Amino acid sequence: MFTGEPLVISVPACELAHVALTGSVFDAKLMEGASISADLKIAVDLIAAAYRRGGATEPLRCVARPEVFTHGASLDWLQNALGPIKQHLCLSDGTSVKLIPQLRNHLFTYGIQSHQRYADFKKLMRRAPELLAQYDSQVNSFHRGEYSDPAVEPASSTLLPMAPLAAAASWSFGFYLNPHSLEDSAEHMLKWGEIEERPLAEFQKITYIPLTEAAANDAYFQRRVAEMIAPIYFDPTQCLLIRLPMLQSELTTRMTIALDGIRKSRLHLPQARSKNIFFLSGDLSEASIAPVRSRLKWVLHQTFEFWRYTGALYQEAQEIMVYLDADRTSSLEIARNFYLQAFGRAPRFMMSNRSPLCERLGE
Repeated sequence: MFTGEPLVISVPACELAHVALTGSVFDAKLMEGASISADLKIAVDLIAAAYRRGGATEPLRCVARPEVFTHGASLDWLQNALGPIKQHLCLSDGTSVKLIPQLRNHLFTYGIQSHQRYADFKKLMRRAPELLAQYDSQVNSFHRGEYSDPAVEPASSTLLPMAPLAAAASWSFGFYLNPHSLEDSAEHMLKWGEIEERPLAEFQKITYIPLTEAAANDAYFQRRVAEMIAPIYFDPTQCLLIRLPMLQSELTTRMTIALDGIRKSRLHLPQARSKNIFFLSGDLSEASIAPVRSRLKWVLHQTFEFWRYTGALYQEAQEIMVYLDADRTSSLEIARNFYLQAFGRAPRFMMSNRSPLCERLGE
């Protein structure tokens, strides 16, 4: 798909509300600088860079509302407008997936770090698993139509940035949990906030959890996070960094979402400001990770968009732990091969489930 062959992409219609379109088929560059979601921007930039590296001579195109071009005159018009393009990459936010007849269709899901969108996508795969069967491949995912017979899983490929993404200024907040009030907890942390990179070199062990909203609503995962927090509180040689869910919400809301699951674990945690456990308002920059990456342990939920970082960071990490949905039990080998391709190494797997008895490991 990224070998120089002409390509058209499609994105959810809601993302195009503030894009000045020139027609139903338009140059994807029109989305540069437009008011689209941050998740979509990262995905489009990643795809555009890979498309250029592949030696493409045609501009990357985008089609608005491909679902209206189903047959007859409308489909003939689209085929004429696309010219030599035979490859279509659908960027889906999890609420729907789009196909273009007579083209080779591929799927790229983004933004399903959102709890609602993740649930929407799983519901869609349950109700219409035949949709997944119509895709030739998927990029940066290993979705599986568990409810079809036989189970459907388009071939997976991984795409990571070749250079670090530009990192926005990120605030760090010393961790604090008042079990009686999430709002009071957030108020205290906001008061302590600092807009600076944490001095990581002083710690012997560093754990990074880029929390997603879906992960924050995964009771088993949040229990594990709480179990990591408890011993690190009193160990000055360790540091725990928890990136807040990347939502278009106030910091207070993002903090309470992250804290709610930790509180529900009912573990007793010190009710004091931590000096080595921090909430981060944004992604940890690669510049701050690079000097300590061999001491870094990644703890990832399956919904984390790992393509926010280059492969080098994962390859040299001390350890990578990935929590998978419990329904992936039957395809652990597929998950292993997928992450081996993405990270250059096999991570350690845990099955996200509310019962510790369902925990499973993969090497």
